[in-house]
Formats: sequence, structure tokens, C-alpha cells
Amino acid sequence: MTTMELNAEISHQLSLIADDESTLQRVLKYVKRITAHKEKAIEEEYISKEELLAGIREGLLDLKEAQRTGKKLMTAEELLNEL
Repeated sequence: MTTMELNAEISHQLSLIADDESTLQRVLKYVKRITAHKEKAIEEEYISKEELLAGIREGLLDLKEAQRTGKKLMTAEELLNEL
């Protein structure tokens, strides 16, 4: 193999490595973006214990107030139909 052929082969191999590195960088960037998106989605789906208890407390207070005032509440069937 001549020096010129060797230089051409080295250049070719280096360009392949550079292309591979570029591709890996793009894949890494994509994976990071997807991971961040999933983490955000998980955070949005998570309800803390305090939020859950506050919701239950609010519902029980509404129920107690309705019983006190005689207000008619929505039935379970009406609730399901609304959903």
C-alpha cells in the first residue's frame, strides 16, 4: 500500500469515526430529551400525600355541609355519566 493510499484509508476511517461520533451525539441528545419528557410526565402524574389528604378533607367537608343544609348531592350514576 502506498503512502497516498494509506493516507486516503486513514482519512476515510477518521471520517467514519467522526460520523459515528456525530451520530452517537445525536442519539444521546435524543435520549436525554426523551428521558426529561418522561420524568416530567411522571412528576405531573404524581399526587403527593398532602394533596390526596387535602382532596379527601375537602370532599368530606362538602358532604358534611350538604347534610347540614339538606342540599341534594350528585349520585354515583350522575357522576359516572358526567365523566
